[in-house]
Order: sequence, then structure tokens, then C-alpha cells
Amino acid sequence: MFILFRKHLFSFSLIIICLTNTTTLAQPPPFFHHICENKANYTINSTYQRNLDTALLALPTTNSGFGYYNFTIGQLSDRVISFALCRGDIKPDACTKCLNDSIIKLIELCPNQTEAIAYYESCFLKYSNETGNTNTVILASPVSVGNVDQFNRAVRELMD
Repeated sequence: MFILFRKHLFSFSLIIICLTNTTTLAQPPPFFHHICENKANYTINSTYQRNLDTALLALPTTNSGFGYYNFTIGQLSDRVISFALCRGDIKPDACTKCLNDSIIKLIELCPNQTEAIAYYESCFLKYSNETGNTNTVILASPVSVGNVDQFNRAVRELMD
């Protein structure tokens, strides 16, 4: 009886460890910042909301191959312009996850807003009913560059 109990206890412990590790690996990247523009609201079940839902569903599938995503749908005041950018060192599946996490967060934090922006460590996402640069936010990353000299050389080469 004791051996059977020990065997089940071991199996149960193994399952708990696996679930804990899976949960740890599946956690989203740190959420840095968001902006709800509060310029205008959309009405539930409106054409704008249907366009926004379509845009946010399609956006993660529009990778240009360089980590840049964009999708626009609709006309005039019902138009939704959505775009996103992932860090260059992020793998495509991690980028897609970051974009999906951003979409979920913005829907939660900016309900019924026609314009919202999410900044994660790995990606940036914005949707709006207007074109143009309406916001500039400078965020510093807490991630160390590792080799500072190599980083500075690379920056100098890009700037020259």
C-alpha cells in the first residue's frame, strides 16, 4: 500500500513540476507602458469595432519578414490603422506571442478607445483611426547590452 502511495505521490509531484515550469515559460514578456489616447470612443457593435476586431485579428499574420506588421481596414471615420514592430533579435513565434499579449492588454486597458498603444520589452503595437505620429514616448530598456564596447562600435557604424 505504501509503495503504491509513493508511486502516485511521485507522479503527482512530477505533474506539478511540469505544470509549474510550463506556466513559467508561458508568461508574457514584461509589460512596460500603454497609452489610451482618449480622443474618441467607438460604439459597441459599430462598424469601427468590427473593423478593429478584424485588424487586431489579422495584424499578427502580416509580418513583412523584418518584424514589422501593418493592417488597415475601413473608410473615413470607421478606418482602423494598425501596426506593430518587434525587436530584431526576437524570433517570429515570440514576436507573435508579444503582439497577441499586447492586443489582449489594450482591449482590457483601453476599452472602446479608437486609439491605443502598447509597449512591451519585445514589441510595440498601435491602432488608431488617424494617420500620423500623435505620440512620442522614449522608453529605456533595463536589459544590459552585455559587451558595451561592441555595442558602441555597432552604433557608431550605423550613425556614420
